[in-house]
Amino acid sequence: LPADARLFPRAIQPRAQLGAWLPSTQVVTDIDDTVKSSGGLTLAGIPLGGVDASYARGVFYPGVFQFGLELACSQRLVGQTPPKMAILTARAKELKWALQISPSSSLCVRYAQAGASKKLSDWGVGPVLYGSLEEWVCQDRKGWRKADNFRILQASAPRKRRYVFIGDNGASERDFEAAERIVRAAPGALRAVFLHAVSPTEQLAPLPADERLGGVPILYFRTYAAAAAKAVQHRLFSARAMHRVLDAVEADMADMAADALGSANEQLLLDELADARALARPVAGRPAAAISRWLKRRKPVSRAASGIGRGGDLERLTSSVAKDRT
Repeated sequence: LPADARLFPRAIQPRAQLGAWLPSTQVVTDIDDTVKSSGGLTLAGIPLGGVDASYARGVFYPGVFQFGLELACSQRLVGQTPPKMAILTARAKELKWALQISPSSSLCVRYAQAGASKKLSDWGVGPVLYGSLEEWVCQDRKGWRKADNFRILQASAPRKRRYVFIGDNGASERDFEAAERIVRAAPGALRAVFLHAVSPTEQLAPLPADERLGGVPILYFRTYAAAAAKAVQHRLFSARAMHRVLDAVEADMADMAADALGSANEQLLLDELADARALARPVAGRPAAAISRWLKRRKPVSRAASGIGRGGDLERLTSSVAKDRT
């Protein structure tokens, strides 16, 4: 424990000191095809950051910044700034002159704005851990690199800190492999893994069934509206936090140009927004109870199964909850 923690009873220790050894959640995220679209561009057959061609390159996914903020705030003490976002990226450190994520970048500015909207002026992007040219040449190394960077991040963190990892399931980024390596190397460190379902060829990417890896939920989503509903389902944040994410999704959509969003993406977002809001109403305002009942009745589905359709898991979840209410 810190020296102050040993000298003073817990009840009278400064709140900032308490926060150093009480549980906290840090959100660790990939960038390309997770925070913003890679556009599916390639160079000499090598993906430039990812495979998602459903959005234009560089477009931020609606709701992504509020989603990270709500997860980070899930275990914070009142009046305390939660841990800043940590970035795990395969971008080469040798090319930081062109690819560096600086405080003035639009990504960092948007996370800071999300924090400021909740009166958390010091919250935003914290540590950024890069890859190397080796991972760009040898894509198979990306999972190892991200897991090793997580090890570096965890080594300097408070003992009771836990993490939520957000990535994508694009083959080029190896985020599932990174999660596997982290779970094996650091049991109990991850509260959950969210993987954005992306595809280089299909407008609506196939949606794998959720699964568990060493007890850690692996949650697939197409939109951050669906991700927020799953966060409530797994008690990662509250229904109120989910509504703030859904409001942010709608606000981000309103700010996007029609050609940047695309009609198929717009319809998917509208459908999953409606499904997520429906989940917040069952059983006297206790959505987790209805969702838990649905989970107990749910039949196992193979990882290869997909949920192509209106909202995949969310559509099935909503219809089941509706039955619970009748």
